[in-house]
Amino acid sequence: MKEIKSLKVLQHRICREFENPFFVHHKYTLCNIYTDNTVSREYNIEFFDRKGYDCVAVIPYYVEDSNVYVGILKAFRPTIYFRKDYDLPLKDKRIYTYVYESVAGSLEKSDKGKDGVLNRVVEELKEEAGFIVEKEEIFSLGGSFFPSHGQSTEKIYLFAVDVSDARKVEAKGDGSVNEELNTLCFFELNKLLDMCFQGIVEDPKIEIGVGRLKCLLTEKGMLS
Repeated sequence: MKEIKSLKVLQHRICREFENPFFVHHKYTLCNIYTDNTVSREYNIEFFDRKGYDCVAVIPYYVEDSNVYVGILKAFRPTIYFRKDYDLPLKDKRIYTYVYESVAGSLEKSDKGKDGVLNRVVEELKEEAGFIVEKEEIFSLGGSFFPSHGQSTEKIYLFAVDVSDARKVEAKGDGSVNEELNTLCFFELNKLLDMCFQGIVEDPKIEIGVGRLKCLLTEKGMLS
């Protein structure tokens, strides 16, 4: 079984870069150089960099009467609304006038190191969910993951925070048209996992995050 030692770049170009880009689209022609110093035939690949490269997602929750309730966003994404017009291999069961998604946001250039990442979590919670929390209250939900590593360099860092005693303010969003439509909804943890299984919730950040949160709270004896 061959293993990669490095890549030889034969050609690289950026296909399209907007004035204030959210994505950068790369096209490469490459050869693999293996540990035995053999070289593969050349091949083409294309992928996207996200602005800020990586992303944070956070699961806000509270505990009431021994039940855990998790907050997610009801949002609108034109991207998947247009699926109704596609000749899909398996037709969608509904038209996506809304979708459930986690509180999340791209890292900015200034968000460096662990403190910078946690600062972004604090800002996204305030902006999208209207909760004021301290960095020290936020905890990691384990290892990061790639949502689409064949198409994007983006990595997602998962966190959670108990907002039972958090100060609540208006969630102002980022000023965009569609973020003004966002609504924060709370669901009991097990019901939310069932909604993921049924395909009512289709954001993997939610399913992974809530599943990990359940494991951590069970280990702490907060869930049976």
